[in-house]
Amino acid sequence: MTNDQITFRKYLLQIFVDQRHDIISSLVWISNHYYRLPYHFQSAYRALSVDERNAVIREVLMNGD
Repeated sequence: MTNDQITFRKYLLQIFVDQRHDIISSLVWISNHYYRLPYHFQSAYRALSVDERNAVIREVLMNGD
């Protein structure tokens, strides 16, 4: 995993837990609160390709941690 993926994963996991392990709610929450999230998260998110973001989401769904 790249550093950007690790950053994205860290925040996605926090949000995933806050949203009661609902990935759809987590992604919607990120979309709705994107500009309030830390700059380094925004930067990492923008730097990732769709495939890289999907790989992180797939890992979170498969492992849950």
